[in-house]
Amino acid sequence: MANSKFEDGSKIPGLSTYLSKASHVITTISALAGYDPVLRSHSKELREFSGWIGYVSATSVYPNQENSFIDETIPAAPNTKRGLARLKAEQEWQKLCKAEIFRVAGIYGPRRNAIFSLLEGRARIIEKKGQLSNRIHQEDITNIIIAAISKPRALRIVNLCDQEPAPQGDVVRYAAKLLGMPPPEPILFETADLTPMARSFYTSNRRLKSVIVGPELGVTLKYPNYRVGLKALIRSEKF
Repeated sequence: MANSKFEDGSKIPGLSTYLSKASHVITTISALAGYDPVLRSHSKELREFSGWIGYVSATSVYPNQENSFIDETIPAAPNTKRGLARLKAEQEWQKLCKAEIFRVAGIYGPRRNAIFSLLEGRARIIEKKGQLSNRIHQEDITNIIIAAISKPRALRIVNLCDQEPAPQGDVVRYAAKLLGMPPPEPILFETADLTPMARSFYTSNRRLKSVIVGPELGVTLKYPNYRVGLKALIRSEKF
């Protein structure tokens, strides 16, 4: 297995050699400005690759849907530029390589979680009425992708998400409780100083689930909600 750092507009040195020895390829590189940089630079090599390919996408391809859950049967209908770029990349990977698509919710794990942010003094609670989102632990991502590799199905779409959508503030407050420290004072979304990317996160509102992860892949999430995941990080002291 080889890991390659990719820069937009460049080529991955020796990719043809890597692919000739590989059975599986997983790409996590984000779409840029409406196109996938890997496909732009390496479409010929990837078209000729005969093994399994997975593309890690994002749940931003889905529409906002406040009153019902979104599973893999719901058509993509992004409402942000990032979501549109992701969807276009998905379609390109499927057309060229019949890739499996993994739509991933907010990722957390060691050094990427509310506990770590609180200890670093960076955590904020942004209050936006009714806003919910899912998240997914890094270990569960790995387990799901490994299961998909062992039970391949071309063009399959899989939602990678936990089983309890929740407000961002609830996650930070629970992390503060585990640490025995007061949570930060909430800031109203309307008055918060946010980057464009962060603001687009809070304008989305989705409750996600998967009808593939358990029924088809046979995976039981190790961290079905943020409380289980944060407790595990505290116990491991790898936060």
